Amino acid sequence: MRQPQITQDHIDQILNEKLPLMHWELQLGIGVVYENAPLNVKYKKPYLEYGQNLWKAFEYDLFNIICNKDSNSPKEWITDLVTGDIRNAIIGVAAVITSKYDVSMGIAIPVTALIIKTGILKYCSGTPKKPKKTVNEILDKLLNRKVGKKGKKKRKNSQT
Repeated sequence: MRQPQITQDHIDQILNEKLPLMHWELQLGIGVVYENAPLNVKYKKPYLEYGQNLWKAFEYDLFNIICNKDSNSPKEWITDLVTGDIRNAIIGVAAVITSKYDVSMGIAIPVTALIIKTGILKYCSGTPKKPKKTVNEILDKLLNRKVGKKGKKKRKNSQT
């Protein structure tokens, strides 16, 4: 499990009102492509498309973790984070993402930004549409993760 290391620069970027949602979808696509890439390798991929598809899957999957389906409101733990310092909410959401999906900040920061920029109340106000693929199915494909014995995921060419 990776420990989130969120810097003040990450927080400033997430809170920057000039960066639209599409910026974070693009960053998510870039993050997933370069998650396990060797140093100094450059790709030409449909980053925005990857990011948008992955965001739809995260949006659906994280809804059940962050939101109370019955009341269409944030769960108590996220409400506690949001009513305090926004930095704590950002760190809390990023920690959930890194631990649940075993991904780096290159993926966790854009997803956290998309949730924060959407607004927790708005995010929880309606159940997202179920995507064609789950987060793990998309990550398994894009990150070349294989499911080994006992259901544990293994990464090809992992640089850990």
